[in-house]
Amino acid sequence: MIEPGTTLCDVQINASLDKLVGMFSSPEFAGAEVELWVFDGRERREKARKALETEGVIARVRSAYKPLVHAVLEELDFDGVKEISIRYPVVDGVLENRFLLETYPVGELVGARPVTFEPSEPVDGSGLISYQLVLKRGDGSQLFVDVPAPNLFRPDHVGHGIYTATGWIRVRSPDRPDLDRNEPYRTDQEQAFDAVMTILSERNWEGEEPFFDRLNMRVEAPFYDRPLPFAHECLSTAEAMHEDLYFSALDMFKKARGLDLEDRTLRPGQLVPQIVPRTGPLRVVIETGSDPYLETDRSVQPGPLTDLETAGHWLEPGVIKAHVDDLGGDYYEVRSQRGRPVWSTHIAGQGPAMVITAGQHSNETSGPIGALRAARHMADKGRTGFAVSPLVNPDGYALFRELCRNYPDHMNHAARFTASGCDLQYVERGFENEAHHIGQEKTGARLHLNLHGYPAHEWTRPFSGYVPRGAELWTIPKGFFLILLHKPGWKSQGEVILNAIIEELSGYQPIVDLNREQCGRSRLYTNASPFMIREDIPYTVEEVEDSLFPVTIITEAPDEMVYGDAFSLLHTAQMKSVLAAADACPSAFS
Repeated sequence: MIEPGTTLCDVQINASLDKLVGMFSSPEFAGAEVELWVFDGRERREKARKALETEGVIARVRSAYKPLVHAVLEELDFDGVKEISIRYPVVDGVLENRFLLETYPVGELVGARPVTFEPSEPVDGSGLISYQLVLKRGDGSQLFVDVPAPNLFRPDHVGHGIYTATGWIRVRSPDRPDLDRNEPYRTDQEQAFDAVMTILSERNWEGEEPFFDRLNMRVEAPFYDRPLPFAHECLSTAEAMHEDLYFSALDMFKKARGLDLEDRTLRPGQLVPQIVPRTGPLRVVIETGSDPYLETDRSVQPGPLTDLETAGHWLEPGVIKAHVDDLGGDYYEVRSQRGRPVWSTHIAGQGPAMVITAGQHSNETSGPIGALRAARHMADKGRTGFAVSPLVNPDGYALFRELCRNYPDHMNHAARFTASGCDLQYVERGFENEAHHIGQEKTGARLHLNLHGYPAHEWTRPFSGYVPRGAELWTIPKGFFLILLHKPGWKSQGEVILNAIIEELSGYQPIVDLNREQCGRSRLYTNASPFMIREDIPYTVEEVEDSLFPVTIITEAPDEMVYGDAFSLLHTAQMKSVLAAADACPSAFS
């Protein structure tokens, strides 16, 4: 294992906009039209445009990240426009709805004007592709607008061919046609991302896993967050870089070990993107580190009991501990890979019992509160027996809290796995997963309620193909939904539980309203409906061979990251799901 404090690289990269302004400030470009696409925010792009205009250049400096959305926000004039039609590019060899997804959420940014989408004829993607807009005015006239979307085919760091966002330069010079250009440009943020992947891919990752306790991938660049006037959406190159660094590094380690990219057993250690906004030259630092919360979390003391019903924020560990203690029952505790406690309790009851867990992916934060609220109700009733472990991944939760100090509204997916860098589901017995086994042994439960969440806003990876590889169905929110996993021969029992939860949630109007809104929007921007839907509740059913429990219900709440009333709504739905399942247990398993 590489010792903490080891630096693998520390490099600087010149800022693209500074270089481009210097390049096109030359007198020979006076009078030329220069269009640039970069990953900088509006303020920096506007400053660059003005600097070029003082040199006589007719300049446009646009965003290479979600260019259509930026064009709607910054350039297009919709005065008098009654209807909008958008033809999105379709590129050979690329996910057909890739550029439809990238239009999200244009329809919500143009007021009450109806927007329709249709695919263009497929192209080979070798040049500068574009969205084609038709703006239909009230007087019957139409305005045709092209919005370029710079992308480029290239291999990624695991050997896959990708079609991914890139910078671009387009120059038209009426007096000097020899200066004309129309070509991709590798921007500073692309270089920073590639630098991390190159350093990691060139190292020999042999020997025992994990390779390090923690690997910090620090990128300092002119990132920006631009909130949108719609739901929880935000244009964030900071969040996009976090997501791309984390998942691409994980894939790179899998390739180095000869594993399939879908594998979740790899234990490289904890991968931590550190995203730091700065101006001037970009800086990339890769170094090993250690867990800053560890000593305090190993011996955390119970915090104050809180009003969980109105909780609008995720809970500190001490508060979770206090609520587990308050439940009483047969308390038990296991330890994580770093030695943090996983608090659990068993409450005896009548009839078939169940096991309730939350926090497997620790950036999914409505589950722990929903589990505790349901446990309190069930303990007070004194009917159904259960075991509850509201935070089964405390090592990941420590990283989540750390990441939230700078980016509380981001998905922070680097915190979803355990300290070893693999999914809790694949952790060997003796660590966090022991809580599941002890809970099953104490209760004899055949039902596992596993409370999860997923992104509450768009999830993108712009430097590796835009759509998250292996997670294409999770790109935009689609409501609170359910997944039934059952072993062979247990489908009918599982469906009794599933139907009971659907019936309960379909009577909870705030969730029905949320699901109708998000499912409708998901269909609009994906051209797909990946789930069955009954009574406004999406769900899937899948048979599995390898499972500790014959029946598992997974809840999926769009909770990464929401707060306030939106958060309360989701942990209430989590609680209602558990209580409905508890009430259905006797008829399902007796």
